[in-house]
Formats: sequence, structure tokens, C-alpha cells
Amino acid sequence: MTKRLVVLVVLAIVAAAAAPAPASADGNKLSIGYAYLKGLEDEGRTIPLGGFVSFAPGDDSGFELDLGFHRDDDIDTNIFTAALGPRFALGSGESVQPFAHVMGAVNHLRFPGESETDFGGMAGVGLDLGMGGSMMIRLGADFQMFFGDGTNYKQLRLGVGLTF
Repeated sequence: MTKRLVVLVVLAIVAAAAAPAPASADGNKLSIGYAYLKGLEDEGRTIPLGGFVSFAPGDDSGFELDLGFHRDDDIDTNIFTAALGPRFALGSGESVQPFAHVMGAVNHLRFPGESETDFGGMAGVGLDLGMGGSMMIRLGADFQMFFGDGTNYKQLRLGVGLTF
């Protein structure tokens, strides 16, 4: 399962990098990459295997959709997140484009034989660094907070990827 995920992410990056961007996609941002998740509670579990896909249509500021996946092999858990909310450009440079976003989010945890869905939010900042053409390197950090049945939990997600 882990090897398949890595292969799919690499193939998606190669396919997206090889395809020219359509003229109507000016301002649209599609990002895909690796994500590391760190629990900020007492136990502070780290989940080094993860990924994200983010799409922000239109100009640099507007709404953004973010989807994430993490796999914790230690306790056999899959974590899926989906977030939607406003994205704000913090600069207008061509080679360096900082941004911030604040989103409502849902977190779905799948354990062997059961699952749990919690609601919360995600706020973060990032930087898209130009590489020439329409491709950029994305660096980002997000603070996530979810409210479960009697428990609230906080996480830090660090990501690196490509933006097209």
C-alpha cells in the first residue's frame, strides 16, 4: 500500500510537469506533495508518511480546497482530511509567492474494524518558489485542530511539493 501511494504521487507529478498548462488556467494553482504530521498533544505522535493535494482556482486570493492523507503503520490507521476556505496572497512576486489560508476541515480516521469522523479547522502559511515556467516548489506549515467525542486534538502538518 505504501509503495503504491509513493508510485502514484511520483507518476502524478511527472505527468503534471510534462503537460503544458492550458491558457485558461492562468491564476489556477494545483499543488501535490509530501506531508509530515506531528501531534501536539502529550503523546506527540509523528506520522512521517503522508501527502496532500491542493487546488485554488482563479487569482492568487480566493477559495482553496485541500485534501490530505496520512498512514500510521504503528497503530494501523489511515487519516484523511478535507479542508475548504479562503486563501490570501501575501505578496505579488513572480518567483516568490507567499500565502496564508484559514479553512474549515473534516478529519476521518480509519482503524481496523471502525472509523471516526471529527470536524475542526486548519490555518497555515506557505511559500511557492518559482522554478521557471509554470512550475513552483511549495513549502507550507499548517496548524490543525479537530474536535472529537470528548477529545480535542491539535496537529502540525509540514508539506513540500510542486505547484503548477
